[in-house]
Amino acid sequence: MKATLTFGLALLAGLALLASAPAARAADDDVPSIKKRPADKDKEKEWAAEIGTAILKAARSAPAKPELGEYKIKNVKAGRRDLEITMNWEGKLSKKKFVSTIVVQIDVSNDKEWEVLNIDYKDDNKLSPAKPNATKIQELIKKFNR
Repeated sequence: MKATLTFGLALLAGLALLASAPAARAADDDVPSIKKRPADKDKEKEWAAEIGTAILKAARSAPAKPELGEYKIKNVKAGRRDLEITMNWEGKLSKKKFVSTIVVQIDVSNDKEWEVLNIDYKDDNKLSPAKPNATKIQELIKKFNR
């Protein structure tokens, strides 16, 4: 009886793992590649909004109505640029409006193959007891560089 129960639990755990795998892959699809930066300025704004939204969703558990405030790409030094993004959003429960400031540090030494080096995130949300999730933000670097 005990062996059957253990086998049943193992089988259930395996099925749960298989069911969650497509959801994890779908979440990866929501993260834009830094290497697929559009040449068109209008599409670049949309691309920056997608990057900002992905970072915001990684930083906060349930941001509502994320919206790009502004973005700019600044030359820092030879081979290096910073993508500065301001995202406006509201708390899902509090309905208060917040602003996030994001700096994506990018290696552009190869113009065709940009690479994210680091992501700095700050927001003005003082209501939430939880801090922005730095681990999830840093995990995005690999996804942006694919």
